[in-house]
Amino acid sequence: ASMISQLDMFTPGWMMGTFNQKYVCDEANPGGALAGLVPVDVTYIAANYVKNQHKLCDCNVSGCSGGDLCKYGAQYITQDWSAILAAYTSNSTGFAGCLGGRPIVFEMEPDWYQYTGGGQTQPWSGADAGTKMTALVNALKSSLPNAIFSLDISPWVAPNNGSDGGKTWFSNFDMSLFTFGNTSGGGTNAGTAKIRNSNNMTWASLHSASGKPILADTGYGAGGGSAGHDAAWDVVANINARIAEGVVSITQYNPNNTWGSTISSIRGQLNTPSVCP
Repeated sequence: ASMISQLDMFTPGWMMGTFNQKYVCDEANPGGALAGLVPVDVTYIAANYVKNQHKLCDCNVSGCSGGDLCKYGAQYITQDWSAILAAYTSNSTGFAGCLGGRPIVFEMEPDWYQYTGGGQTQPWSGADAGTKMTALVNALKSSLPNAIFSLDISPWVAPNNGSDGGKTWFSNFDMSLFTFGNTSGGGTNAGTAKIRNSNNMTWASLHSASGKPILADTGYGAGGGSAGHDAAWDVVANINARIAEGVVSITQYNPNNTWGSTISSIRGQLNTPSVCP
């Protein structure tokens, strides 16, 4: 309870198929354990659908008889597109029926960029990726016109491993559909200008190229396993440096049980973001 009182939002289990997340409404609605907090729901329907249908692994997981998303993901998502769109529409209808008009943020399909990779059997062009993403957003908006959307960030996008902050990649998308950009998986650097050490994208270049405030996260391990609490994101100097570069929130996927008191103790020392949608 002490932690919940310090939070502004919560990330439930990921959206993986047709609507089965009434529990998110139950938690967020008046009387729920997380009443008043904004659900920030990661959508993973396209990837999860083809993983299940074709026995695929995530790119960083091995041992699946069908191979992995980095080889067959684009081919099968295209092949199964009508079923994927139907699942998105199902979630729009489901949430519209139980949220009572309360706000919800959708962080769209982690690693969408991977489906344009040269290792894919039928890779998408950047334009293909943008067109498909617009269709997914519109499917969710069909019964949720006031839903808020965030575009997932892959800090290794071309050219040169993220060196342009994603500007070239973002040119394929209707950026007016998105209020935020968000990181996902793999961990992020709280204490450096770079989002990840192995990539060239920086927090500031991402914010500049996208024009969006950033929802940062502390990451998780392969297959969604726990990566533990990232104490670097509890350091005031780190957070204020990232706020200056466009970060407006941080999600600890596996917070320790003292995170509420940590937030309480540092909140008054944090700077006000330059953008607050």
